[in-house]
Amino acid sequence: MAEDTAEPNSSLYYMDSIKCRLDCPEIPTLVKLYRPLIVRCLKVEDVVHYLDGVINTREREKIIQREDKKGSTIAMEDLLHTIEDSSHGEKWTKFVNIVERKGYEYVAKALRGEEVNSDVFKKYTRLLEPHKMNLVERLNPEDLLVTLETQKRVITTTDREQIKAEMKNKGPMAGTIVLLDRIWRRFENWYRAFLDVLCQKEYKYLVEEIDDEFAEEWDKKIQEGNHPEDINQQCSVDAQGQFQNFITPVQCVSDNDEYNLGSSLNINSLVSSGCSRTIKPISVSDDNLDEQVKNAEEITGEDVEETTEKEVEITKTKENHANETESNNVYPCKSVEDTTQGYVYCVESTSIEDKEVILDTFEERRYQNELAEPAKRGQNCLIIAPTGSGKTIVAVKIIQHHLQVKTRPKIKKIAFVVDKNNLAKQQHDAIQRFVDCRLKVISGDTMREEEFTDLSALLTQYDVFVITAQMLVNAMHKRDVSIESFTLLIFDECHHCHGGHSFYKTMIPYHDKKHGHLEDQIDLPQIVGCTASIGVGKAKNVDQTVEHVKVMMANLDADVLVSVQRNRQELAEKMNTPEQSIVKIQTRKTDEFGTRIKILMTKTEECLKEAADEMDDKYAANPPTTKGNEQYTQWLQDVLLKAVAKVHDPTLSRSLYTARNYLKIYNEGLILYSYARATDCLNAIIENFEELPKPAKTATKVEQHLKSLFENEIENLKVCTTDKRKSEENPLLLKLKEIIVDTYHNESDMRGIVFVRTRPLADILASWMNETDDLKHIKAKKCTGAQAQRTDGGMTKVKQKETIDLFRKGDFKLIFATTIAEEGLDIKECNLVVRYDYAGNPISQIQAKGRGRAENSRFYILASEDKSVAEREWTNSLKEPMMEDAMLIVQQEIATNNERFQLQKQELQRLAKRQREAAAQNKGVREVPDGQYVLRCLKCKEYMCLSGELRKLGSNYACIGQDFKDHVFCKKSEQVKYDGKNLKVGIGKVGCKECREKIGVVALYKEILFPVLQIKSLKIEDDMKRGDNVKKWKTVEERYFKVPPISLVDMEKISEAERLIDMD
Repeated sequence: MAEDTAEPNSSLYYMDSIKCRLDCPEIPTLVKLYRPLIVRCLKVEDVVHYLDGVINTREREKIIQREDKKGSTIAMEDLLHTIEDSSHGEKWTKFVNIVERKGYEYVAKALRGEEVNSDVFKKYTRLLEPHKMNLVERLNPEDLLVTLETQKRVITTTDREQIKAEMKNKGPMAGTIVLLDRIWRRFENWYRAFLDVLCQKEYKYLVEEIDDEFAEEWDKKIQEGNHPEDINQQCSVDAQGQFQNFITPVQCVSDNDEYNLGSSLNINSLVSSGCSRTIKPISVSDDNLDEQVKNAEEITGEDVEETTEKEVEITKTKENHANETESNNVYPCKSVEDTTQGYVYCVESTSIEDKEVILDTFEERRYQNELAEPAKRGQNCLIIAPTGSGKTIVAVKIIQHHLQVKTRPKIKKIAFVVDKNNLAKQQHDAIQRFVDCRLKVISGDTMREEEFTDLSALLTQYDVFVITAQMLVNAMHKRDVSIESFTLLIFDECHHCHGGHSFYKTMIPYHDKKHGHLEDQIDLPQIVGCTASIGVGKAKNVDQTVEHVKVMMANLDADVLVSVQRNRQELAEKMNTPEQSIVKIQTRKTDEFGTRIKILMTKTEECLKEAADEMDDKYAANPPTTKGNEQYTQWLQDVLLKAVAKVHDPTLSRSLYTARNYLKIYNEGLILYSYARATDCLNAIIENFEELPKPAKTATKVEQHLKSLFENEIENLKVCTTDKRKSEENPLLLKLKEIIVDTYHNESDMRGIVFVRTRPLADILASWMNETDDLKHIKAKKCTGAQAQRTDGGMTKVKQKETIDLFRKGDFKLIFATTIAEEGLDIKECNLVVRYDYAGNPISQIQAKGRGRAENSRFYILASEDKSVAEREWTNSLKEPMMEDAMLIVQQEIATNNERFQLQKQELQRLAKRQREAAAQNKGVREVPDGQYVLRCLKCKEYMCLSGELRKLGSNYACIGQDFKDHVFCKKSEQVKYDGKNLKVGIGKVGCKECREKIGVVALYKEILFPVLQIKSLKIEDDMKRGDNVKKWKTVEERYFKVPPISLVDMEKISEAERLIDMD
């Protein structure tokens, strides 16, 4: 397809208006007529994700990749071509519906056959675009965005967020460029609305340059006392200070209460009074509106439109919090008018408020009070309660009590620490419902959306922070705050508090203070942890599980292990525990497709065996006996790759790399095939082959042979994907379909979550369901994490939230989710949870099962008979009672001999402190893909090691590969470069065994000898044999790969294995 990068001219440009019917016979002609407008106006990302059934997953991903590489206009052309080729009967109707729903007003009107004035495009090309540079240099988008979005409604919330993000990253000029790119795309009235706002915001001189007729019209209507634009019915104040054209008054109320506006209510007091925390709109009838607005004399003499952009002063009506300033403070409150609904909202920050609020009351549950009791007494505690029992409510009760009771001389500051961004808002909303406090969410998401302020500056303004653990760790690392800045820390899902997790890193300063000077212990905060399951770690029996529980309590410095004891009957009555079933699924009985893929792999393996004599490790060419599994993946990664990297002959090395890549693609395809359809597997294989790097030189004989093998087989594979006699349907999918259909039959308003291993599989299964006749009416969507790129199956935060909200409302009945939904996702209607053929640990099983909140909910574990999933999940089920027995033993020990328990806890904490320096600190390290970088001796090109075998010892870079000593010699040296407490560098010399060139020195760390490498003596080589040599390791990490610090796990493996080097 030829790429045309020129700006497209719409057919509308040459006409005053155009009118066609969408259901006319010439639909392709209609699309062709509007095509330049469509590709110019629509953003492909707004449309492509909603065309399930019209385009398939592979087509969607290719369009997304096209957008990333070539831009939205070219990607939209590709999308239109793909829709044209689709056999879907309602493809264009569905396309137009999506265009309309995503806010492209006049494009949808044109495609529906309604009349469209061509000015929507002409005004941009003739008037606005020629003044683009002038606008970019002189506009500040911040002045316009709120009015353009909330009053004029010519940009969307997404547009505003993208503009603000661009401003934050690159400044106002960049933001203006994005604004001008968005402003004309969606709404017919955009031009007059935009110029109107420019005039309002004192940019009238720019309007005069763009459109002097509009500027004259504005002046004329201002002189006549009329607002130039009637569409928004702006509020204004007359000469006597009275409101005119005031659409709707405002009152701020709680989530549970709505108030009607009484006839005697004075608008002055209404607008000038303090807003409560959560806001609901109030409708006003036309009958009493005029009477109400006459009493607004107290409000400012300013135009109400200006008031919407400024802070309205609200005086505290309630006594300040204990031990804080006694003076009356002023808090900002911004009102935003929604003219389409006839409402005015008070949009205020919960940050700096301290006024009378209307709160929800707790449903009285005795077991929740029992769980909260020790924390209310001020004890550090670990609370364990089943998923769905209301652990968040318990935490909120503890927060409320902590703020109300005056037990400490310090000002109360609470950190509610969560693991993931998506949980922060959820916990914030729970606290906001019940507790009168100044509340702030701090997460990666909120900090990207707002101007970041140091946490220390926010401490005086807020009482409670719902904060992600990593944000708190970062703030303490920068010394922005300290652990003593808080009086209470609550850890949500505290089972993560171990190893290198950010929960544990948060507690490290606490432990350092506790085991430091006595005076440092005085100001330590109270610690509370909450979880559904503490897990068993690596324990195999109850005694080992008891030790695991004690370690977790030591990590949280918990004095009490809390679970429901006195009120078990009430807990059982309130809980909806899903019925659990582990369903073992047989493999396909007829499987010609899988057999043909395995034959291709066997023929590819023969190329390796023919070259085995050229490899140092001849056994590396012997693959595992079974294919399409993790064992084969490990062989490709750990054995074959290393053997190929050591081959000296460039042609042979290249051929072997190609063979390995083919095997990798086939193996990944077979793994996918075990979960999905044959067509999904074949599409993935073809796509992965297309993405392989094209050789710069003529292909080798081996490469030509491997390519022809697949090309000769592809037609047979395609037949297998459609002929059920050759390859039957996946039994896993058939069972999943049966479960979904049965659940929907029993409850049409069902909600279901299917947990899968990977992001691509979530996408593929969602497409499968939407393409299956018996299931497509139920509607499904994927829900994956936001850390990955879209091309790798990730979702943006906006899409993730939108999907969960639509699922909650019932627009989608089922979601295919990765672990993002295992913790914290609370959908009370969810009555079906399926774990799709993978095993986790006991905690993840409990968390997944707990997503089933509805009465009579079911939890299925679908397990292929050839993967041992059923056995592993059955073992996980048995570990839950083992954990409960261990908890009971620890609780009894604390009750009968608390002094002994406290001594054990302190010893565990001291042991952890001694090990901390060697603990894994993998912050910000990215994995080296496929270990593709090889390090060779710069002089003779002798193989030394792979990049994945490097570790940092402080600022030194050492190799921990077990076969490194086979390529080097080491001699003692008297010139020690560095002599520290735990590390000595330079006690020996490391040289290449082949050419005798020095490539590094020997270091002694923790009584172990390490070879430390000097990068200037080494060549860095990728899997295409492209090499480089740099002078500093810093350049390596900036340009090629990151090297992680040595971890405790590394040290244990090295201690158990042979010596890394032999020194003469």
